[in-house]
Amino acid sequence: MAIVASSVTTVLSLKAQRENTNSTLESQRMLATAQENFARERSHVLEMRRQRIPLYGHLLRWAEALATALGHMDSEHPELMKSVWHIGPEIEDLIDLYAPDIVHIRFNALRGLLIGLVKDSGFNTSRVVTWDEQDGRISNVSIAGTDPLIEWATREPIRDKAHEDTLGLIHAIRSEVQGPERSGWFVTYRLSP
Repeated sequence: MAIVASSVTTVLSLKAQRENTNSTLESQRMLATAQENFARERSHVLEMRRQRIPLYGHLLRWAEALATALGHMDSEHPELMKSVWHIGPEIEDLIDLYAPDIVHIRFNALRGLLIGLVKDSGFNTSRVVTWDEQDGRISNVSIAGTDPLIEWATREPIRDKAHEDTLGLIHAIRSEVQGPERSGWFVTYRLSP
């Protein structure tokens, strides 16, 4: 009886050791997979960041020129020049490829809002893009048109919204680059060279 009990105890002990060994091996495999995925994701994030930094420089310079042009709009000068609206097809392609959703939608929504204000654009209305945003994710995108932008009274509120949206684009870029530790406040003064 003692021999049987000892044999059963030995078998159960060996079974428990085998299960512990298998569990440890599975944990090590999962850890190795997680580390590999983390390294791959980190590499991807670093490559995206490398691609975005010069792109953001172009976007910021474009936004600064746009803010200046919007500041000069009034009832005597109610239109933007096409050169202010354009950013260049190569930069547009880079925005489509590398900009995160929040920067991409803000940029394109801003351009849609401006299109009815651009001289000789062929449009007398603009597009108003709205969306919900949570943790950098975009949802519930909708697009509506403005009333015809013939008179300054209809253009001025669009100009004001475009100015606000330009600052929003700058803020989104800063948030993307600086991460969650930023305060959200920025003040800048620049003079044309």
